[in-house]
Amino acid sequence: MNIDNILEISTASILLIEERARKNIVIGVPHHAPLGTLELPCREHRNSDENAGYLGRYLAGKLGCCSIVACNYSVDVNKCLRSDYSMQIAVWNPMVLVEIHGHSGKNANSDIEISSGSTNNNKSCELANILKEAFLAYKGLKTISVCGEYSKLHFKASKAVTISDGRWLAYHIELPPILRKPNHNACIRPPDVGYQFCDILAKALGQLHD
Repeated sequence: MNIDNILEISTASILLIEERARKNIVIGVPHHAPLGTLELPCREHRNSDENAGYLGRYLAGKLGCCSIVACNYSVDVNKCLRSDYSMQIAVWNPMVLVEIHGHSGKNANSDIEISSGSTNNNKSCELANILKEAFLAYKGLKTISVCGEYSKLHFKASKAVTISDGRWLAYHIELPPILRKPNHNACIRPPDVGYQFCDILAKALGQLHD
């Protein structure tokens, strides 16, 4: 089975771990579910991040780095350091963790919100500024707003232990539906603009952390 096809399964909880050559950056997706699966089988975190896993895997492939995707998981994996998700990240011991999430578009103060877990780290602002400048050259992205300023975020990720862990620098990236959900019924995977965003994000991360 093609690994991306695993991300389409809505009837099982799967932790998808892929080790690649590069270990200084790890891409994590803790709340993936396929398109149309709105809720996770998790009491602590009901809302799923539809299609986020595809973008996380694509980003990891662009960077050649390790990735981990929790699919339809019954545990809120990034809120507990003893979850299998968190412990695998610790085994890789990255310098940088990037978590890909998704929001409904109803509560976020910006289309894309980037948090490093507290006001003590301004790397999220630096990344947001690089993305905003890069978006201006792309028709499908230039109207997408980006914010990395902690005080202005709705999704602060203050309770995500993988983001606040001092062993690595972390980016908690919340993506809007337009980057994750297709705009026509013939497709179930993210639209081209979502992958285009990942290309830009990969370049920005390389600029900051290579």
